[in-house]
Amino acid sequence: MTTIANVSEALATAEDALEAHGAARSDLKESLAGYVERLTTPEGPYALLRPHARQHINLAQLLLALDLKERSHALAAVTLRHMELAEADQELFAADTWNELGSLLAEHDDLDRARMVLNYALNRAQRAAAPELARILANLSAVSLRAGHLEDAKVWAQKAVAVLGRYYGGDPEARLTADWVRVEVASIRRDTAELSRTLDDFAASVDWFTSFKDDDPKAVAARSALAQARFQAAKAVQDEAGIEAELGELEIAHLRAAALLGADHQETLVAQAALATAEFDAADGTACCATRRLQAVSLLDSATARAAATLGRDHSQTLALRAALADMRGATAPSDELPYLIEHVYTPQENSARNKAKGDALRQERNVIRLIAHAGASFFLKDLKLFHPQVIHALNQGSYFYAIISSPWNNLGIFTKHDATAERPNSHNIVDIIAASDYYSKTFLHVIDAYRTLRETYHDRIELRLTHIDIPGSTLLTTGRGFFEPYITSNPERRTRRKLNVLEVEFHQDSRYYADSRAEFDIQWELASTLDQFEASEDQHKTALRDAVRAQSDDRFKGDGEPRP
Repeated sequence: MTTIANVSEALATAEDALEAHGAARSDLKESLAGYVERLTTPEGPYALLRPHARQHINLAQLLLALDLKERSHALAAVTLRHMELAEADQELFAADTWNELGSLLAEHDDLDRARMVLNYALNRAQRAAAPELARILANLSAVSLRAGHLEDAKVWAQKAVAVLGRYYGGDPEARLTADWVRVEVASIRRDTAELSRTLDDFAASVDWFTSFKDDDPKAVAARSALAQARFQAAKAVQDEAGIEAELGELEIAHLRAAALLGADHQETLVAQAALATAEFDAADGTACCATRRLQAVSLLDSATARAAATLGRDHSQTLALRAALADMRGATAPSDELPYLIEHVYTPQENSARNKAKGDALRQERNVIRLIAHAGASFFLKDLKLFHPQVIHALNQGSYFYAIISSPWNNLGIFTKHDATAERPNSHNIVDIIAASDYYSKTFLHVIDAYRTLRETYHDRIELRLTHIDIPGSTLLTTGRGFFEPYITSNPERRTRRKLNVLEVEFHQDSRYYADSRAEFDIQWELASTLDQFEASEDQHKTALRDAVRAQSDDRFKGDGEPRP
């Protein structure tokens, strides 16, 4: 293996590797990996990296093209850190450099950091009236769209179009990106009027861009996206001829993508998914509806499996395909015929990964969040710094949040105190024991207060109910994903304000587990009490708990609560 001494040698090696084949290519990639590993260690050479930031961004782009994704992402991350340190007391890097880094991070699906870096670029470009302003705005719109921030995406895209119209007319890629985002937002929102208004602009942008770069992956993807948008517009007005014409265009776009880019390329998979979705929608009401729909499901299933293998299971594109596949399966198969699919099993050693997965699911939700939990503290309390920010974000994006938690006066109260020296719970003291517990005073009451505060802001888009039935574990359901964590203890104080200590199962909407969990939630929701109902009958529930403890406890504690000889 050749040792690479500096970034210039690394760039030359990466260019050679892109052209090489077989063993030669493997040796060159190994050399590049060794060089990047030296750069990205915690003790990496900051003094050497700082003056070569743009070259390291270019190197990271080449590493991505060589399928060295982890090395590319690591180099992009350490370059960002060093650029931020270098600019602690002065501005050193041009807007275009920040824009390139932001775009690279977006390619790695590192959307939060990509958006942050693109905002750095935007501020720099606005102050310097840089010609990259329109492209930065367009990139911000695309990253916001992928992150699920539809309104932000629309605003950034409109600003990009305005800038292009006023100042710079020579950036076909920026115009294509901005018009593409406008069409996508209208499609996702099923805004037929807005889709009709933006389609002509998008078509013109596609023609302009492809006249320069017809074989570029973005051009291939744009043709597929245009056919998909036109299909949706035709479907909205029941234009049968238009529907069939655009199905043909989608098939051509998929074949073209496979021929030019390969069957596993991201844009090919997106084109395949677009064709499958359109075929599924077009089959409705036709003579061969069932057959066409099954073929569409199979086509999308294949694209989803390839995406998971090539892009990664947690990549935003893979998740989007999984969600679409779940919708299709849900429409074609009864819930009791869905397979028992588990996406991931998180162990206590994977607590951070579990938290990230749940946080991402909440942040991306735009419809309804459903929760069954013992206390729900992780979702309602800010001080725990777990899922409260993501819930607030989802509510601000228009989602509804429905939660069911345990009544403190159910029969689990007998497990509240485990101190051997403390008085044993009995029918006389059980209510006082619960009221004095940390669980009740520091968690349950705080959750109720937090709910009331949220209710003042979000009104009927958030509702909390209390159940008197024991909950065997916490369940979180978003539109596309579900999570279930079983409880290993009946002690209320050990069910909340703690890290993962058993396991948590993640499953998607196309799993029987999701259907069963949704049915469980619906039953619990009907049986549970609203907060007003709970408070109006709370004394009755306390009495019922005392009676339950009297009936369930040892004979020595029946009757007057005093031990019998």
